[in-house]
Amino acid sequence: MTEKNMDDIYQKIEQLRQLMIQTANQLGLNHPKVLCYSRKIDDLYNITLNIKNTHA
Repeated sequence: MTEKNMDDIYQKIEQLRQLMIQTANQLGLNHPKVLCYSRKIDDLYNITLNIKNTHA
């Protein structure tokens, strides 16, 4: 995976984080949408960790 792809993943994580925060402020921390965003962020973050561990 290229550095550009990693940057794309980090940008997507940041976008999802902002959406999660906005949604949590509007609907509450335990709303299913907030939890869905959190899971998506976790999945993307785990991808970055797997890539880093593969290339270490």
